[in-house]
Amino acid sequence: MLKNKQSENSHGARKIIGILFMFALPVISFAQNYMFSRGYEHNCIGNDSILGVFLMLLIPIILVSIGVSLFVFWISMLIDAIKHSPDKMKIVWVIVIIFTHLIGAIIYYFVEKRQRNKLKTEHSENTTKNG
Repeated sequence: MLKNKQSENSHGARKIIGILFMFALPVISFAQNYMFSRGYEHNCIGNDSILGVFLMLLIPIILVSIGVSLFVFWISMLIDAIKHSPDKMKIVWVIVIIFTHLIGAIIYYFVEKRQRNKLKTEHSENTTKNG
């Protein structure tokens, strides 16, 4: 049983690495084409080769970071809709966020969450003025 669980974990890790390579391949291809168009087929010494290596390393990191942050935003809006939406609208918001993904999360943020945050801020300002 332990062996089966370890193989499942390694299979999941291989999937994640495969997905990351899938995103990195176009960037690597772009960097190679950039270097070859500059005449560095075999000689990788110079400022352009450093730029090519920089592009190969930096662009995937930026793209993965953006993807992860957008996923975290989507999940946080989904959790917020489940916890804080009124009962009548809860199922509607959950369905909208799940089926429209990032666009639904952005709509939820501007329609529901910002209004709720404004009301909380106004309420806390009124209590500090009166108290």
